[in-house]
Amino acid sequence: MNDTYVECLVSRKPNPAAPLIRSAAYGFTAAFLLFGLLFQGILFLILGAAGAAACYFLLPALSVEYEYLYVSREFSVDRIIGKEKRKTVYDVTMDKMELFAEEGAYQLDQYKNIENVHDFSSGEKDARRFIMVLRNSNASEKLILEASDELVDAIRNVYPSKVFLKK
Repeated sequence: MNDTYVECLVSRKPNPAAPLIRSAAYGFTAAFLLFGLLFQGILFLILGAAGAAACYFLLPALSVEYEYLYVSREFSVDRIIGKEKRKTVYDVTMDKMELFAEEGAYQLDQYKNIENVHDFSSGEKDARRFIMVLRNSNASEKLILEASDELVDAIRNVYPSKVFLKK
């Protein structure tokens, strides 16, 4: 078999307020539970339990990673939340790809007005980002990625006329 398999993991830039949000959530939860136990207040215990549930379910969403997977002309993006929960958020066959270019390449000029944009990058300002333009039956889509050199080479080997890099 001549299958190409490349995966690339990109961590989303953490929210600067994430440590403060975590500390506040844990602090309020602990305070409600402590007041509920000390003063035997059922309302404080209910609020503490609700806070604990919110900490368990919502705080892992502060840590997000994207994994790009390219397997023989199939491309998918998985979102990994809290380094535990994985969900495929985008899946496409590469035959729908019109263009794969490094951000800032002049070939992207004609695709500036595409409204359907999916950002699967880290959010860092100085990162090397790529734009993948896809044509679906009725509209175009743009994916913003931070592909590794290995992923770029794999796509370029199959679609050399559709891959453009800045010089």
